[in-house]
Amino acid sequence: MNMPDLANLLHEYQQYSPENAEQQQIKSQIITYLSLCYWWRSPYITNLFPETIQQIQGELQQQITHKLHTYLNQTSNPKKLAEILLKESLILQKQYQQKLITDKFINTLAMATKNTPPDSFQRKQLMQILIKAMETKNTYKKQGLGPNLNLYPQDYQDAFAEAKGESIRYALAKIDQYDEQQGDFMALINYWIPRKFLDAASKILGLKKNQVNKSEKDKIQIVIQDHNTLTEYLHQNIQPEFYNYEKSQEIKNLILQDPNNKLAKPIRKDRTDITFKDVLIAIHWEEESFTNLSQKWQIPYTTLKSFYNRELQQVKADLVDYLQ
Repeated sequence: MNMPDLANLLHEYQQYSPENAEQQQIKSQIITYLSLCYWWRSPYITNLFPETIQQIQGELQQQITHKLHTYLNQTSNPKKLAEILLKESLILQKQYQQKLITDKFINTLAMATKNTPPDSFQRKQLMQILIKAMETKNTYKKQGLGPNLNLYPQDYQDAFAEAKGESIRYALAKIDQYDEQQGDFMALINYWIPRKFLDAASKILGLKKNQVNKSEKDKIQIVIQDHNTLTEYLHQNIQPEFYNYEKSQEIKNLILQDPNNKLAKPIRKDRTDITFKDVLIAIHWEEESFTNLSQKWQIPYTTLKSFYNRELQQVKADLVDYLQ
């Protein structure tokens, strides 16, 4: 259902007063739609927390029903009413998700993950749900990290993103050793973040220092060959929407075809699914950032950035041949 559909339902609901059986059915559809949430629909979650889910979902639906009647008295415009209810329901959903996802909730998910067979599909699914729960709770340790490193704000954010990702990966890799009696799983992640942060920040500072110390001729560049090619775009180091360029799709197709197989180097031996070609396309056609790609692909930020810079230096002559 989208906003026009919701507006149509609201229009139908407003046609009669007092509420009849047909309107009650329409209202039920409206409330169900406005209270839809990932946590209510996941069978893993509903099986693990049936009573809690039922209670919190019921409370959310009561609040949304109250909002519906409140705003029905304030406006008769179904489109405006749909906009208001969608906004209000989103706020309520976030509040009730926070109420649901406690430390105990996360610990239970961690134990459920531990109790599945290693490398099984069920374990992989539960790991993803566990990560999503921690992201929703969002109580990662963010303060007091690297106070003496003098990082720029973006570098700090990049280092934190990598530290968080590495801490999660480390804890999940050792999930079979997790013991709920010895502490919260979220606390375990936060134990590792400061330690991983120092490593991540040091890598970022090292990369910058290494680049600064290079002579101009050794710095990563691509010579401009044609105004409408990617070479100028990369040289300028800007991030506009690349589809504005005249040869955008043609260039993308050439890179994807990679006729000389120059752009297919994998980022790591254990991650052959991600190649330089994938990073290049993601950064310059899909407007992704290295931070987002790090989280999306579960690869450290510094690994991605250094791989991209290193490979760009190695294949820049081939790129010029492809792209001009």
